[in-house]
Amino acid sequence: MVCRAMAQAITSVHLASFQEEILRVEQGILQEDARFVGAYDIVPLSSVSIAFGGWRLKLEWLKKLVHQMQPPDTSASGAQVIDWLHKELQTGFPAIGLLATNLVQVAEATWLRQMSAWVLYGTLPTLGAEDFLIQREGRFPTHEAWKYVVKHDLAPGYVTEATASSILFIGKSLEYVRLDLQNREPVAPDLLMGQASLVSLHLEHLSLLEHPINSTRFTQTIAAIRSSLSRNVLQRLLPLSGVLRAVNMLHDYFLLERGEFAVALIAAADECLSARQKRGFTELMSSDTHRFGGMMIKEGEVTAVLARTWTAIAALQDIDDDGADEDLELARGLFCLSIKKNSAPQTSASPTTALGPLRILENLRTTFDNMLLATPTYLTLIAGPPLHLFLNTSEADAYSSIHSYLLAIRRAHLHLTELWKLSTLRKTRTSYNRGFDSNRHSMQNRDTANQRNRSLRSTWAMIGSVVFFLAELGEYLQGEVVKSSRDVFTEWLKLSQSTKSTSHCGSIEGCNSIHTSVAFQDAAAITHDPESLTLAHRWYLTSLIHSLLLNDLAYTKSLKSLITRVDCITALIGRLSIVQLNLNIGDSYAGASTNIVAEEEELMDNLAQVGSGVEDDLQKLVKRLRDIDFERLGSGTESMTQDFQSISFVPWKAEGLYRLLMKLDFTGLRVVDDDLLRG
Repeated sequence: MVCRAMAQAITSVHLASFQEEILRVEQGILQEDARFVGAYDIVPLSSVSIAFGGWRLKLEWLKKLVHQMQPPDTSASGAQVIDWLHKELQTGFPAIGLLATNLVQVAEATWLRQMSAWVLYGTLPTLGAEDFLIQREGRFPTHEAWKYVVKHDLAPGYVTEATASSILFIGKSLEYVRLDLQNREPVAPDLLMGQASLVSLHLEHLSLLEHPINSTRFTQTIAAIRSSLSRNVLQRLLPLSGVLRAVNMLHDYFLLERGEFAVALIAAADECLSARQKRGFTELMSSDTHRFGGMMIKEGEVTAVLARTWTAIAALQDIDDDGADEDLELARGLFCLSIKKNSAPQTSASPTTALGPLRILENLRTTFDNMLLATPTYLTLIAGPPLHLFLNTSEADAYSSIHSYLLAIRRAHLHLTELWKLSTLRKTRTSYNRGFDSNRHSMQNRDTANQRNRSLRSTWAMIGSVVFFLAELGEYLQGEVVKSSRDVFTEWLKLSQSTKSTSHCGSIEGCNSIHTSVAFQDAAAITHDPESLTLAHRWYLTSLIHSLLLNDLAYTKSLKSLITRVDCITALIGRLSIVQLNLNIGDSYAGASTNIVAEEEELMDNLAQVGSGVEDDLQKLVKRLRDIDFERLGSGTESMTQDFQSISFVPWKAEGLYRLLMKLDFTGLRVVDDDLLRG
């Protein structure tokens, strides 16, 4: 659309002026004007050249502009042409400078007309929508609203990333307001009048922009429009109480503040895996042994796992606690446990929001989404209107990554502690024979039990070390990092809820002056508008990921290796308990089978190998934690503050890992020499 408007301006203004110059010269020659015609009716070429002398440079520059608008292989966007014109304004030729200034005004005015449809009414431009920086991504599954993304390559240079995010927020908000008004019967007249008054006010803001557009001035204009919209409309649609409720719900379920949810989810997943193992063995023994497709976990089974989890939590609820029931029903309707496919939403796939958690997680290679059900699954939040104004898709995916990470640690700890309940591995067996040789069997039992205890002593010691490490790591991550971060963020939210701004306009009519933009900005610094809350939450989530060590590749790689080996140990010891129980029964009656004895030896060898790997992983983890403590000592998230300079929120910053490391040192989990570390 921008290129089309510029082509029209070139044709109707500049080339038309050149044609008029040709006609003027021709008329002068026909009228034998002395400027062009000399003695004996001779027309010197020098006089004609002088008449067209200033146009040669202009036409060459216009040719360059046309080539810029129509590259040989691709099509140029309006933003690229505007940026090129801004560079050409720095030319040393006055004629080219005036020409570039005129075309910049045409291009920017066309782009502003496109943006005004989005900023004033929440609709994409009718013409040239494919060249606009806001693009549709699809509809919400349960709502009429569209999903929108920002294409930064379609934004001119004077539109910063933060400003583009504000433009996206304004349009999404207006679309939701429009849909909300359409669904109301009857429509409240004050809402319609208020929206019309805001349109005129916001249009006045846009009309005061001067060409060429300055980035600072444009950012201030968008901020004023955002503040005006937030104070007069959006605070009724997305009140701060709703934001607090959403934050509490995310902490309770995604960050495992409600421990019963994690325990119930792990139990339901283990039950699903156990049922599949039994069913898979039955199918393997049947005649249809060539059909292995049914052994894969299906989407319906994953959904059933979450349904059983909600049922288990509901059984623990107090009958008289109505508030907890409402939160549980809300979470049941918003949360979804799904299998992560190749086309599943990824935090690094969308170029829309290069701020916060997306930037930290885009290089995340170690994921924990396959720890729960041995297939990549993720718990996600379906954030429909108006919650999508506060929480976008990339942030919901970031919460899913954190949830998988914390749940994997909790699951490994629970599985290891369950091993202590296998008393058959830690107690002397009793003789099932009541004959005359029972004393001989009793002596053999004691000898066998002593030998097994000696063989498993190092394994139990290793399991105890891992249990302590996972317990202390989980306590640090959730008891210190998550809790402290949440307390700081919620305190900031509640402070903004209780603070009243003296510069707040009591009515829309009182804000009908362009000079109130400063008051809007001052008020936004005290009582936060919805987008400020969104930016603060994004920064909070970014800092949380950093403090949870989730963005450290070496640490997450070693931790996932440890958790994977913990699953192997759990399976091996579970099988060993069954084998030794069968050996006890076999020795007491008919003698142990040779296959069972060989299986026991194989299990013991496998336990020794896995245990050696677990010790190596523990050493690597403790060493990496010490390195992280040294690297992050005295540093925080200062490198990320450039994306969030417009808000007053300061997230909680971890002062170091020394408390965790002191506990690990106290129990003997120290780093040995590097030569002993394998891998």
